[in-house]
Amino acid sequence: MKLKLLFSLILCASLTCMAQGYKDGIEYYKVGQYDNAKELLLRNLNDPSTNKAEAYFYLGCIGLYTDNFEEAEKNFDAGIAADPKYGYNYVGMGELELRRGKLATDKDAIKNAEKAAKKLFDEGKDLCGKKDDAVMVAIARAYYNVDPVKYADEIEDAKKDAKKRDKQSADLYVFEGDILADKEQWGSAAGWYEMVMRSGKDNIEAYVKYANTYFYVDPKTAIKTLEDLVAAKPNSALAQRELAEKYYKDDQWTLAAEKYGIYMQNPNHFKQDESRYAGLLFYGKRYQESYDLAAKIISEHAAGDIEVFYMKRLQFYNLVAMERWQEADALAKEFLAMTVPAGAKYEPKDYSDYAVVLTALGDMPGSVEMYKKAYEANPEKVDLLKQASDACTDAKDYENAAKFYQMYVDNADYKTNDLFVLSGRYLNWGVTTPDTTATDSIKREEALKKALEYATMVDSIVPNDIRILSRIASIHVGHESGYSGANYARNGEAMETYDKILAILDADPENKNFDNPDNEASRYIEIYRYKAVYYYLNKDTENMKLYYQKWLEVDPTNEGLRKYIETLNEEK
Repeated sequence: MKLKLLFSLILCASLTCMAQGYKDGIEYYKVGQYDNAKELLLRNLNDPSTNKAEAYFYLGCIGLYTDNFEEAEKNFDAGIAADPKYGYNYVGMGELELRRGKLATDKDAIKNAEKAAKKLFDEGKDLCGKKDDAVMVAIARAYYNVDPVKYADEIEDAKKDAKKRDKQSADLYVFEGDILADKEQWGSAAGWYEMVMRSGKDNIEAYVKYANTYFYVDPKTAIKTLEDLVAAKPNSALAQRELAEKYYKDDQWTLAAEKYGIYMQNPNHFKQDESRYAGLLFYGKRYQESYDLAAKIISEHAAGDIEVFYMKRLQFYNLVAMERWQEADALAKEFLAMTVPAGAKYEPKDYSDYAVVLTALGDMPGSVEMYKKAYEANPEKVDLLKQASDACTDAKDYENAAKFYQMYVDNADYKTNDLFVLSGRYLNWGVTTPDTTATDSIKREEALKKALEYATMVDSIVPNDIRILSRIASIHVGHESGYSGANYARNGEAMETYDKILAILDADPENKNFDNPDNEASRYIEIYRYKAVYYYLNKDTENMKLYYQKWLEVDPTNEGLRKYIETLNEEK
């Protein structure tokens, strides 16, 4: 009980420590994530620790950026009412006047708007004090946001004033970087952000923008920057989330899940991030945690909600990963019968994972059907054809196994080994097709013809390879013997190929060395058996006995063969 209480106290203390309240919203605003900023500002607006004048200023700025002038004015007014001495809301009202003036067609109206804006800016400067460089940067941004060309002089004047107030103004450096970023001069923009970081100024915005600028060029540098930021600002929801996101975008699933786990403990995390976290837990192989979080998210949404669809899918994936086949089967049936919400669709993995489940449960026809659906859902994923072929082979559906692998070779950037595998698929089809009807005989003939075609192609690329030559010999044997085996080895079609194999094997005495674990005794037996039976069927008794005897030499423990040879000698 004491341990539980201690853990509870530690958790509560850590959550309290992590809380930045409305300031997290300001950080999101400064990096251009306006929807996230608005949600956090409103969520924390009535918290006793919130500076409402400041919170309303940033809510007003969001209204400006979304061209919602009515909302912007309402928030700036609320900010002034909350604290008339907080000068930034006057700066916000000044930008609003400029924006309205820009929309005017009457020259006097434009001039009046500019005068009103300047008066408001001056009031904001006076209230903020002579040492506040940030207010001058806010004024410069206001002019820049409205028209950077028309108000170029005003922007420069405000920047000079900011520099007078602080020679190493972090806000000014960030603003200079933002101007260059707007021109897509990313390297130069990053240089300004880096100046802030080197100056030691407390500016999360610079770190995040630097990381975002560098990520697609050098993800390691971007991630290291954010790691440093989190170490310096462990309570920042923005810093935590950006780091987790960068690991996610860099395909480092385990680390992304770890960092998201830390972020999700922050009171200012977003509800919608729970789904991302559930997915990351899956990719981080924390399957039960992912499954449980998905169940929680499902319980909080209506049945037809798209989140329910996605989380049911994730639960299914987790059950497959945990090899809980019966549960996965039941959930797959439920998931694949759902009404698909607008904007969602079934993915190839939905079907291919279910195919894995059905294979594990022994339902091979069902598994093959799922692989077909997976490929139909995305014909560009040609590897699904391989999986379908494997499933058909396991199901002893050799005809479809060959057809699927042929489709793979026809559509993929195949390798030589794929041709060898394809020849094997056709061989299986050919030797298992009964000669009961004319149609069956034609199918069998065509399958073996294809098997020989692809095996010969491989032989031309990799000549004198025993494995390939053995495949060619097997195809010949399959062709001449027929399904029933009644005419086994009658024609000697495989004789020439077997002689080639013998010549290669005989060149190395180790191939008959029984102390060598890599000896080729089994291949010798295959060849000698073929030759012995061939000579038997063609009434060549001398050669028949010769190859039976050779067979016994490499298979000395075969008592049945020994007795048969003795019988042959007695008959003589």
